[in-house]
Amino acid sequence: MSVLRGLTLSMIALLPGVFLGLLAYLAMGGGSDTTEWESWMYFPCYGVPLFFMFTAFMFGMRSGRVEDQ
Repeated sequence: MSVLRGLTLSMIALLPGVFLGLLAYLAMGGGSDTTEWESWMYFPCYGVPLFFMFTAFMFGMRSGRVEDQ
């Protein structure tokens, strides 16, 4: 059950990760009018959304643990 919760939270966290990745892309000098981007733009385009998804997945995995009495 915790894996399903983690996957659900990571899919939900993808949306804010993409928006913040876009803002990071524009803040780092990426142009909004071109489709060409340099290799240093991998972090805002892939790193930020993946970080949000990984963090949400780990939170979902941890929040489902029940301790034995």
